[in-house]
Amino acid sequence: MTRGSLTRTKYALCAAYTLLAPAAGAQARAGREASESQGATVRGRATSGSPTEQTIAPQELRAVPRGGAPDLLALAPGFFLSSHAGEGKAHQFFLRGFDAQHGQDVEFSVGGAPVNDVSNAHGQGYADLNYVIPEVVDRLTVIEGPYDPHQGDFAVAASARMDLAVRDRGVLVRGQYGTYDAMRAVAVWAPRGASNETFVAGELGRSNGWGPSRASQRAAAMAQYQRELGAFTVRALLQSYAGSWQSAGVVREPDFLQGIQGFFEARDPQQGGFSARHGAVIEARFRHGSTTGSIRAWLTRREFRARENYTGFALDPRGDRYEQTYSATSFGLDAEARQPLLSWLNLRGGAFARHDVTTQSMQRERFVDAVAYQRMIDADVNATDIALWAELEARPLSWLELRAGLRGDGLAFQIDDRIARSGGAMEPRGRRDAQGIHLGPKASARLRFARDWTLDLAYGKGFRSPQATTLGQGENAPFATVHSGEAALRFNGARGSASVSGYLTHVDRDLVFDPVLGQNLTIAGAEATTRVGASANARLAPVRGLVLLASATYARASFDATGRAVPYVPSLVARLDAAFDREIGRVRGVPVALSAGVGASLIGYRELPFSERSEPVLLVDAGASVRVSVVEVGVKLRNVFDARWRDGQFNYSSDWDAAPGGSRVPVRHFTAGRPFTADFTVGVQL
Repeated sequence: MTRGSLTRTKYALCAAYTLLAPAAGAQARAGREASESQGATVRGRATSGSPTEQTIAPQELRAVPRGGAPDLLALAPGFFLSSHAGEGKAHQFFLRGFDAQHGQDVEFSVGGAPVNDVSNAHGQGYADLNYVIPEVVDRLTVIEGPYDPHQGDFAVAASARMDLAVRDRGVLVRGQYGTYDAMRAVAVWAPRGASNETFVAGELGRSNGWGPSRASQRAAAMAQYQRELGAFTVRALLQSYAGSWQSAGVVREPDFLQGIQGFFEARDPQQGGFSARHGAVIEARFRHGSTTGSIRAWLTRREFRARENYTGFALDPRGDRYEQTYSATSFGLDAEARQPLLSWLNLRGGAFARHDVTTQSMQRERFVDAVAYQRMIDADVNATDIALWAELEARPLSWLELRAGLRGDGLAFQIDDRIARSGGAMEPRGRRDAQGIHLGPKASARLRFARDWTLDLAYGKGFRSPQATTLGQGENAPFATVHSGEAALRFNGARGSASVSGYLTHVDRDLVFDPVLGQNLTIAGAEATTRVGASANARLAPVRGLVLLASATYARASFDATGRAVPYVPSLVARLDAAFDREIGRVRGVPVALSAGVGASLIGYRELPFSERSEPVLLVDAGASVRVSVVEVGVKLRNVFDARWRDGQFNYSSDWDAAPGGSRVPVRHFTAGRPFTADFTVGVQL
């Protein structure tokens, strides 16, 4: 069989799988109903109804310990977050068989503004969510797969949206102190009588870290105002954030076993970085007759710098540490409208535009004094993305819903590369421009049967934009294109919901992290990958005050050309969250409430290069607090059993001896995971 016939067969199987796979899905409707019954404000665009949409209210699981707003993503089935480079740097995301690195395969937005960086030298789609103050995250919506026409660039594995609001009105002041001199202070003012979406919040935090070269600091502020003006509802958001971190880097497994390097020790103490984000969003939601919609504009300023060293002196006797920088100004518009056409037929449509003005660089530095000796990237990139999309929603029968949509994106790039370099056509240098168009059809069907059961079938085509510095003059920009099919069976009852699903996803140009070069690259001759997976999740509220959330996702990711597994991807991600929160009595008329939570994550083995495999990981967190009147005192324990686990695991060759003649045999490397930590909190809610 030829490679072409294999490819055609692959797409045929994908289509067949969409129709025939054992079904599964998400608890979207139950989550929405639960949130709305608690007084949440539904804002932003209308719910898509995608079969994989998860809508979660994080506050009902607030008793489960978390490190920050990014950790809320673990509430969605299949999400696993790694922070192998230090607290303060963007997390590494794993989802549905994808090693999404720092965001290349997941489209993020917060408060209506896109988060992913375009053509960041450190990684395409880099998404730093550390600027979000967790106390103001009211709703987390995750759409797994590329099945909604509103999804755009980077929506390869999923899209994730955080909506901001504060339900407990008044003033909240909270202080936290814990292991390794970790401190955090947060204040939230949510004026009574105002909308849930109106608040002002600030956060300060720092930590010495759980070993050498792990200190971090951060400061964040967010302010949002929402008001109804006749047929319009206007919302404005301002935010500012700056954070810095140190990174211990990797440990060579042979050196650790021989006692040369400790589990938490650092070989290069100059690793770390800085990240800043400042932005504004203004949105107007409207209703005109039967037409509803929204218009949103945003402006963001980004600054980023990272220094890392994975290989020691393997590439150059002066040292292999590299520094990457990125700065960008981004602005854009997003509009959407929904118009009923018939009693059983609706039309949704919208337009999107984004422009990024960026400067990026990458250089190698001497180990002894951090003086740069080689410049690898030095470029300005202007990137424009203009999109139109539309979708028909039909309900011809009471038990049948159909959706069909199309999204078209036109991307244009202007590159000014200041490194004049001769070489092959695959990596041209100088001033150049490139452009491309991507069309992505979407379709889904929902069949309702019995009282609380639905069956969903979906197909979608999505894309990831190219790293601009790799483009040539006049090149038709090569998108990474994803085709995905999914089937979902779900149950939504009065006391809970459950679902089970199966999916198949094909990517024609995948990216894999190369520690030696410090970038995400395609593997020549094996660019295309396929993922086959299954997921199950359940949400139960068996008694008042108790919420249980459980999920498990299995995925097999492999290269089409060789059949070998895609490296670094967890085979299994399972998660259990249990939270209890209710008033347990009164003392002299003063209410006393108890909150307690447990969270457990099971991460299966990860395939590594050179036929190696990592070990599975089980982590357990627990927390509890007592509220008496307006005062709350609590404790949060992370990694309760003090598991000695390896957060990031790699397999490649390195040499940490500056003398010549070092070994070039690939060996295991790892970054140390968080040990047991305890944080004590005191909060006052007025």
